[in-house]
Amino acid sequence: MHQEKISSQNQKSWSQSAYQSWVNRHGFPNEYAQTLKKDPVTDVSHYLPYMGDVKGKKIANLLGSKGNKAVSLALLGADMTVVDISHDNQKYALELANAAGVKIKYIVSDVLKIQEEEKLADFDYILLELGVLHYFVDLEPLFALIFNALKPGGVFILRDYHPYASKVVDMGENGNYFDETVIEGDVAYSSLLSERERSSLEKVLVRRWTLREIVTSVVQVGLEIKKLEEEKGVRWAFSDGAPAGIENRVPGLFTMITSKPLKE
Repeated sequence: MHQEKISSQNQKSWSQSAYQSWVNRHGFPNEYAQTLKKDPVTDVSHYLPYMGDVKGKKIANLLGSKGNKAVSLALLGADMTVVDISHDNQKYALELANAAGVKIKYIVSDVLKIQEEEKLADFDYILLELGVLHYFVDLEPLFALIFNALKPGGVFILRDYHPYASKVVDMGENGNYFDETVIEGDVAYSSLLSERERSSLEKVLVRRWTLREIVTSVVQVGLEIKKLEEEKGVRWAFSDGAPAGIENRVPGLFTMITSKPLKE
């Protein structure tokens, strides 16, 4: 299946009730902004050890959704850019930033089709996180874009659901770590909506990747892997039907830290 078809379908899915779902979860942007202003660290605490002081740093959050990570980092002094395919996400994020008293740049686009005038370049850090890789049927174009958008020595931080959790544990008896098919799934925020609202949502199309495929694609574009961490004890990384205690026996998330060489 071609990337264009998947992106088109997923844009439709992410354009339905996303704003309302974030209101249901966090409150209206002006309410959530007060929480972030009081504590801008918590929402990005996993990433700060890899970034250090972000004041004055140029950071991109690709597929950055409702913008809470971007606003948190902006409150800490970063120059933030978000790219996401959903106008609903943009609306929530910009209202959140405005209420928090910070500015973020928010580009609504398929990340692989950003217009030339919006070209991404010279970033100190690029962040990609939690349930985004599966929206791509070929990882190398995405990672090549990230490579080119980083300045020499820039760092790409990838945190996502561990393939063993998403491809085996969460799929139950149908789990197959090596399955390469594109499948239908529920849009990520569907659980935040009422049953009536959920019934009308379009499905997303996803292709789940093995860790080998992810690592190989990162290396192929020239990024250097500095660290790969696998996280246990994270219950929310698994489906509700996963066996009790599974989070302490298999990894639920992974974080990969890579960088662009100083000299190509």
